[in-house]
Amino acid sequence: MRFLYLFFIFANSEKFIKNINVNPCRKCIHYNSRYDDSSLSNCKKFGEKNIISNEIKYDNAERCRNDELKCGTEGKYFEEDKYARIKIFTDKVGNNIPITISLIIVVYSFIALIDLLIKK
Repeated sequence: MRFLYLFFIFANSEKFIKNINVNPCRKCIHYNSRYDDSSLSNCKKFGEKNIISNEIKYDNAERCRNDELKCGTEGKYFEEDKYARIKIFTDKVGNNIPITISLIIVVYSFIALIDLLIKK
């Protein structure tokens, strides 16, 4: 009996990641975000246009993925952005401007130091 009990504990304790095979919004051409926080991102596929000012207010990307009438969990309207990796990289660099500038200064200083040593 104990063996059967232990078997069920181990059989049911398997961990898995939900939606692992679903395409992420971040790699979609409709995804729009200037922040790492997904709650602040928008989906350019869904929104509402103000007929007076001509301004478009886009829907929140997370809400679009939770709404089956819009993109839904499966990402019905997902279109892969071939430049997504570059955008993700530039977002990360842009959010870390002081670190990026510091890194450039360090690299430039190192190159200048090597140049001085070679000239001696």
